[in-house]
Amino acid sequence: MASIEAKNINHPDHRENLNETKYRIIRDAMHAVLPATGGMSFKAMEDAVKQYLATDERTEALFPKPGSIRWYCKAVQLDLEARGEIERIAKVSPMQLRRVLAHD
Repeated sequence: MASIEAKNINHPDHRENLNETKYRIIRDAMHAVLPATGGMSFKAMEDAVKQYLATDERTEALFPKPGSIRWYCKAVQLDLEARGEIERIAKVSPMQLRRVLAHD
């Protein structure tokens, strides 16, 4: 089973090996639901990702446990921030995320 070494914006020396298929599904969903302008809270993004994945027949088999989509959303969010694909909007609470246009 292939994996991706995910980075963590909060802990630059930490790496997490994630299932490549799950990572790519969540990454694609996040890119589809996150706005490029304005922002979206983590909770709203997670809910939008779940709704986006509801039409994907692989979702139930790949994410059978309650909370597994949430866990992958957080892990992928931290990785995409570290890679500069998404960003947090500064000085906004709760945290707001958006896509970085250069990666569209």
